[in-house]
Amino acid sequence: MTHRLFEGKQHALLYQKFRFVPPDEVKHIILQYLDKKKGQPHVLAVDLGCGTGQNSRLLAPFFQEVVGLDISKCQLDEARAVPGYPNITYREGTAEVLPFPDSSVDLLTAASAAHWFGQKQFLAEASRVLKPRGCMALLGFSQERLHYGECGDKLTNIYCDVKESLAPYTNSRVTVNDNKLEEMFSAIPFPDKERVESIQVSCSISVRTLVGFMESWSLFQTYRRQDNQAADALSHNRHSEVTDHQVAATVASTSMAHRLFEGKDHAASYWKYRICPSDQLIQQVLDFLDRQKGRTFDLAVDVGCGSGQGTTLLANHFAAVLGTDVSPAQIEVALEHTSTPNITYKQCVAEDLPLGDSSVDLVTAMSSFHWFDRPRFLQEAHRVLKPGGCIALLNYTMDMELSYPECCSTKLNQVCKEFYDALRPYRSPHLGPCSIGLYREAYDSLPYPEKEWQECTLVKRSMPLLSYIRMIESFSSYQALQRKDPQEACMLSMDITQRLLSVMGVTSSDTEVVVGVRYFYLLACKPKE
Repeated sequence: MTHRLFEGKQHALLYQKFRFVPPDEVKHIILQYLDKKKGQPHVLAVDLGCGTGQNSRLLAPFFQEVVGLDISKCQLDEARAVPGYPNITYREGTAEVLPFPDSSVDLLTAASAAHWFGQKQFLAEASRVLKPRGCMALLGFSQERLHYGECGDKLTNIYCDVKESLAPYTNSRVTVNDNKLEEMFSAIPFPDKERVESIQVSCSISVRTLVGFMESWSLFQTYRRQDNQAADALSHNRHSEVTDHQVAATVASTSMAHRLFEGKDHAASYWKYRICPSDQLIQQVLDFLDRQKGRTFDLAVDVGCGSGQGTTLLANHFAAVLGTDVSPAQIEVALEHTSTPNITYKQCVAEDLPLGDSSVDLVTAMSSFHWFDRPRFLQEAHRVLKPGGCIALLNYTMDMELSYPECCSTKLNQVCKEFYDALRPYRSPHLGPCSIGLYREAYDSLPYPEKEWQECTLVKRSMPLLSYIRMIESFSSYQALQRKDPQEACMLSMDITQRLLSVMGVTSSDTEVVVGVRYFYLLACKPKE
């Protein structure tokens, strides 16, 4: 790794704040490949060219030990500053001389870094340190496109113009990445190897994050070293162009948070049918905040607020409440249904909150955290929370249970189970098989000594049967089916409704049923010192 282009403290700060975390889709492919080729146990993963540690942190829950290796001391300082990962160590070193014994490493990874390595020396070292059946995963991304309303092509053109302007400052090694590491793949001396291309993922980011991402490029930094004033002007002008095309909107989307709740009809359905935490659950959150921080409660921020049902539950307990969501349609519906003077709403992404450091008493995410870029959101929550401030992440499982007087619950819930099973193939891969695991992983990763985990708190709600059906229809998995085949989705809902009515022995879908919802949540307090 002879190329030292990511050395400065300011560049490392840009890298930490604006570089993308490899998506869960890629993480699952790597871990499944390792399981298939080598199997358990997963003892040691080494992340080469780790930079500020985004990929290293992604691997931490799945290995006994992770080592991040990078040539830049500034990058490693930023990586070490992220708390909560006791099984990660960071070392200064190169990919061509790995500080590990022969046959000692289960997995070698390099995320957007392998194009900087000396190919021959690196591959020789990889062969030496990997265990028999150990694996190597080299990642990159390319062909980014921007999307916002009807101006996606214009935004992408602006983005490409920046790249073209900076082309004279491109290091020759960047073309290796642009060619998708084809030469590196051909040179890998292992007969058992695979290429996976065109994994399409989306990430919602603010315009400032997009510009910061471009400023973190090696070619931009080379340009800055040559003409700092011109580089600043380029950033400012492109930021202005993008926001002009977005009509002062604050969110763009580039290939890599997940935008599945965008339409006005879906947002209206969200407001009408989605359940929110019970008063008892909210009180448990407030009691935890009172124990850790004490009164007064100035500002709560509800992130991924949707159409604002959970946000309104906080209004009586705080001087001010801010609800944020990436979807303009959800924010529009939330604004239509609020008359509480101390609530405001703002469209923005969860990973880039428009708030000052140490300014927030409580950060909540109610049935939304699983859609975020979770490591970046937790870092952002840590930044905005006051010392002694708390974070509360709440969600519920999909396997809700119905009950109706003088009706066999087993038969009733067998129909419900078939409803859920029919939607399971349309569940986003980002969520994994069960979202409880994602929240438990976040709980384990939080470095706060004061934290609580609660699983399967049963909350019962009475509602018309039709409201239950409409609530399930608002889920992302049903919406995915509806996009694929509207007729099939409609027939599924009608069939389930008729079968439930038959089991209940009634004819009206306005008949009230009791829905049992299993909540789980984590609460954590940012240390006061």
